[in-house]
Amino acid sequence: MEEYDYPGADQIFADRGIRLLKGDGGIVLADCAAEGPVIRVKSITLRDSCFRVVGASGWLTMEIPRVFAIQGGSHNVAARITSNGKTEAVDISPGEYTPVGEGESSDPATLVELHAS
Repeated sequence: MEEYDYPGADQIFADRGIRLLKGDGGIVLADCAAEGPVIRVKSITLRDSCFRVVGASGWLTMEIPRVFAIQGGSHNVAARITSNGKTEAVDISPGEYTPVGEGESSDPATLVELHAS
């Protein structure tokens, strides 16, 4: 039975400080310098993290702390952000930067999920 655990997650956490938990394989960690559209996640405490949607849609759960902006790739993206014990959904338009957490004069936020369609 598939458990949807992200492959190499422990090494990615050791190298980058981001926890990639589970996903359907439709969204994968990508090189921010690579060609083509990516979802770019900006954090106050970590370097940018980029993700590529490799199919028509996908989902990925994670923990990226102190996120302040997310830039959409070529898909519509719904991000789930947790701050002060509350989780909210944020729509990210393709190619646009959307401020979240401290980027919108709010409390620190952790990105916990991306859904692309």
